[in-house]
Parts: sequence; C-alpha cells; structure tokens
Amino acid sequence: MDLESLQTIAFLNAQNDLIDMNEEDAEVQAPEQSETQIQPTQTQQAPRKRRKTSNVWDDFISVGLESDEKERAKCIHCGTKLVIGTSSRPHGNYGTNHLSRHLEKCPKMPKKIDRPVYDQKIDREMVSEVIIYHDLPFRYVEYEKVRARDKYLNPDYQPICRQTAAADVFVRYEVEKEKLKELFAKHRGRVSFTSDLWSAKASMTSYICVTAHFIDEGWHLHSYILDFCELKSPHTGEHIANRILDCLKEWGLEKKVLSMTLDNATNNNNMVKILKGQLQMISGSGLLCDGKFLHIRCCAHILNIIVKKGLELAKDVLHNIRESVLYVKASPQRKEAFAACVERVGIRSGAGLSLDVPTRWNSTYEMLARALKFRKAFDSMKAFDTNYKSLPSDDEWDRGEKICDLLKPFSVITTYISGSKYPTSNVYFTQVWRIELLLKKYGTCDDEDIKQMAMEMQIKFAKYWKDYSLILAIGAVLDPRLKVKMLEVAYQKVDPTTSALKIKELEKNLEMIFKAYQTSSPGVSGTTNPHDLLSESPLEDDFDNDLFELERSIEAGVNNTKSHLDIYLAEPRLEWKAFPNLDVLRYWKDNQHRLGDLALMALDILSIPITTVSSESAFSIGSRVLTPYRNRLLPQNVRALLCTRNWLRGFAEYEGTVEDNNDTTL
Repeated sequence: MDLESLQTIAFLNAQNDLIDMNEEDAEVQAPEQSETQIQPTQTQQAPRKRRKTSNVWDDFISVGLESDEKERAKCIHCGTKLVIGTSSRPHGNYGTNHLSRHLEKCPKMPKKIDRPVYDQKIDREMVSEVIIYHDLPFRYVEYEKVRARDKYLNPDYQPICRQTAAADVFVRYEVEKEKLKELFAKHRGRVSFTSDLWSAKASMTSYICVTAHFIDEGWHLHSYILDFCELKSPHTGEHIANRILDCLKEWGLEKKVLSMTLDNATNNNNMVKILKGQLQMISGSGLLCDGKFLHIRCCAHILNIIVKKGLELAKDVLHNIRESVLYVKASPQRKEAFAACVERVGIRSGAGLSLDVPTRWNSTYEMLARALKFRKAFDSMKAFDTNYKSLPSDDEWDRGEKICDLLKPFSVITTYISGSKYPTSNVYFTQVWRIELLLKKYGTCDDEDIKQMAMEMQIKFAKYWKDYSLILAIGAVLDPRLKVKMLEVAYQKVDPTTSALKIKELEKNLEMIFKAYQTSSPGVSGTTNPHDLLSESPLEDDFDNDLFELERSIEAGVNNTKSHLDIYLAEPRLEWKAFPNLDVLRYWKDNQHRLGDLALMALDILSIPITTVSSESAFSIGSRVLTPYRNRLLPQNVRALLCTRNWLRGFAEYEGTVEDNNDTTL
C-alpha cells in the first residue's frame, strides 16, 4: 500500500475519533471547538489512538476533554466521572485500574448472576415432573423438537429414552410416597377413606382407587390418593376388602381407620362387613365404637338415584328437546345456521347447547336449562330449516321449565356436597333435610307431572335416607351454628311425631362417641393440655405463679362438673345470618385448647367426606378420568403417574379430559 493511501486512512480514523469526541462533549455541555481548529489538512497525518481493550469500557463512556483540560470517562450506571488519558505520572497515563475499582463499589452496578452448573440428574428430575404434572406420555422425551430445543439450551444435554423417563417417574413416585408415609406417621388422629372402582375402556382393565382424608393439627383438610391399582376379577366384596386392607397396611394406617365412604354398589355392603371384621382382629385397631360408624354411603350417588327415578316420568317431555339439541350439534353447517338464528332473535348467552349422557342426571338438567335459553332460536330455526322436525311444542317447553325448576336445587346441592377443599360432614344434615323438604313441597303441588315426579323421588329418598346417618348428624352438631337445638327443630319440621325419638338417639350416640375420645381410644393420642402450649419463658413473679395455680384449680373444678361437650352445647349458637360462610375448621382451631378432647373429636369427624368424588369430578359418580394415552400404560405406570400427580398437585383439573358440555359456540 502506497504512502498516499496510508495517509488517507489515518486521516479518516482521526476524523471519526474527533466526531465521537465532539458528540460526547456536547452531552456534558463542553465548549465547542471549530472545525478549523481540529480538522487536519488532507496532507497532514493524524495521530492514531490506541484501541480500548479493557472490559471496563463496557461500563464507561469517554466524555472527552472538559474545562480543566482533562479527559474523563463517565460510568453508565451511576454517572460518576473519572479522569482518563495521559498524565504527568511516570507511566504517562492514568490507566483503568481506578475505573475497575469504581465498578466494584458502584451502588448501581447490576449484580452478576452466576449461571448454575448443568446437572443431568436435576434435569431428569424436572423432566419427570413435567410428565407427571401435565399428563404427558413417556415418549415426550423422544420428540424430535423437544430434543432439539434441549440440545440448543445445553450442548452437553444427553437425551433419554421413554423407558428411562418411566423409570424416573417411578423413582419420583417412591420418593413422594415416603414423604407422605412420614406425614401419616406423625398424624395423631384418625383417617377417613373413600374408595372407587373404574374400568379403562380401551384396555378393559379395572382399577380401584383408595383416597385418604384427614385434618392435620393446623386444622387444614388434606386428601391424598393412596393407591390406584389394578383390580383383577372377581370383584367380590371379599376381594375388594383384601385389597383395601393391603393398602392400609402398606401405609401403616390399619390402626387409624375412622370411616369408609363408598358408592351404593351391592358388593360394597359385603366388603365393609368383611373389612370391619379384619380390622377388629388387629390389636389396637382403634375402630371408633367398634366400627359402628365405619360405612358411609356416598350422598352424591344416592342423590343421583333419587333424581333419575323422577326423570323416568319426564322421558316424553325431554325427547324432542334432546332430539333438537342433537340435530343442531350433528354438523358444523347446522351449528352455523343455529348461531344465525340466535343472533336473529337477539339471544345473548355465554354457554352453548349441551347433550346429556344416560348415567348423569345433572347432565340432563344442564341440557334442559341451556335449551330453554334458546327456545326462540329453535322456533326461528324451524321457519328456515324444513328438515328440522323435532321442535318441542309450547306445552313441552312449559313442562320442561317446571322440570328445570325442580332439578335446579338438586344440582346446587350436588355441587356443594361434592367439595374436596372444605369439610362436608357438617353440611350433610342440612342438605339432606333440605332435599326432604323440597320433595314434600313438590309432592303436594298442583302440577300433576311435577307431583308424580316428586312422589317417585320420595320413595327412593325413604329407602336410603329415611334414617339420617348418625355420625354425619353429629358432624352437624359440631357446627357451632347448628348444635343439637337446630337439629331438633329441623326434625320437628319434617316429622313432629318422631323428632323426640330421633334427638334422643342422636344424643345417646353423641355421648358414646365423646366418651370414646375422653378415654383416648387405642391408636389415637390423648388430648393436649393447653398449658403445655404456653411460652417456655419462666414466670419470675411469685404472685403470678400463685395466680396461675389458682386458675388451674378453678379449671379443674369446672372440668369435674362439666365436660367439654357440656360446655360446648351450653354455649349460645352462632347466628347463621351473621356467619353464613363460617369456616368451621377455623372455629375449632381457635377453640381447640378451650374445648380439649371435644376438639380432637371434631378433628376426626369433620374430615369424613360424604361423597366419593372431588369437586372437579362432582358429577362423574364412581369414576376417575384418565387421558386416552394412559389406557395403554402398564398398571404400575398408571399408579405411579396418577398417585404422584395427586401428591404434587392435589385434585387439580385434568387437562384435556373435560367433557364437551361447555361449548361456547353453537
């Protein structure tokens, strides 16, 4: 390269440096210099600046010469300016060490985040959790794009196969199982159970699900699936009892059994009898009152039987409504045509039509309630679609509205009693009593159709609920808004001739159960002395000690004359109007030290579930929803996936398994 070219390059470099410096000077309002003062001639060679190589220049910018003729750099974080450039020092410049020292103490300097070292073991644990949490198949780890993304995020990533993924899930299952076993071992009270049977349609494999329910010492309600295992034929009461007993022993809970809530299948009656005998043979089994209250019948299942009996008389009314819904949902074109009719008549509704299923009465109610909202749209569709032949008559629509009014409170009650995040044993009595009153009301109404439906439902009610469950009625007594007095009034309103006898029987069993807790039944710890929970700091004042002993003497005298049950029942009830949404568990938590052994009794009885279903599957009686891919899994893998998912997430909504009953489009 010739001399002229070198000079040109040097001139351009110098000019660019000066332009940058001028811009920085302008930001700090430095005195402007004219171009004639700094611009070299074309033949003049500008001095070349050294390239800034230090890392400090990522956090500093040069601001050029200032009024004191010294060059400075400004911290981009806090704005501090420091001298740079040449100096009279022996080395000839200020260097960058002082800039580095400033960055170390700069108050606005972002903290450096150390990237964690990649750990293949942790990565595999997280992948297994993703599979469990989101119901993914084991082959998820073999998806091409999943592997590509993992490789992009970490070049050291070692892909795993589906067999390894399944093994990792099983390891997680074992780890979580041990944690849960420790929790049950520390639990001092009894545990209630629910059991369900389910058959996978694709594989025709039968499963039994056993779920445990208890309230911990912090008065929080817990529900955990203990087992979801294959149940081979025959499904006799003895076979089911043996499988449940094996499950209880595996978890160390055979001496803490309080109740077993089951659906109304015939084999469950024999199963409970066998299971009770097996538990009674176990030394120190701790069965409450020798197992008198072991069997709890699923209220949602009984209610399903009652309502379905009434709906049998409404088949003719429901036929054309069901056919109309089926006609609209048969093709996309009909859905679009119906949507146009909805818009034409000015109907606004967030939920679309839904079709019922034979086994779920509530789905029939939902179908009817939604169809009634679109009554005018069906009329409009008839005018434009000559193929639509199943339009209900005005009489059928009117009768449908009356049936819907009859079913609505039953739907609300079913949802309420099927909760899993709050105790339900205390609401059993009020809801069954409410159902009985409703049936009596509709059984004497003027409408002959509704009257006949109510009378048929009363027959089924009498079969299953003529005698209210005593243990669940006691659960109502433990609600401070009810107690015995409210139950007495409720019995009188339903049947004055038998109310006194029913209350006497209730009080007899209430006293019997309370005495069982007073004597600290085997397998259940005694009550906690409130004074044991005081601060450990000693009382320094002798006078305070004297008062403390005096207080204990008074309490001892009271306890000799009145039990905690007597004290509780003698206290005024909480007004229902003032506490319509009372947290019953919070009440007992706040009063546990004052009410002692009665609080321990409440801890157990309030944990009894009155249905076999959680709130997420309230209307799917006796079933557990599995995603389609699980039907091809080995039973041990189904157990590991479902149990671990429940232990990690609780009874969260199963993704992708919700029935198509909530279409917002037509």
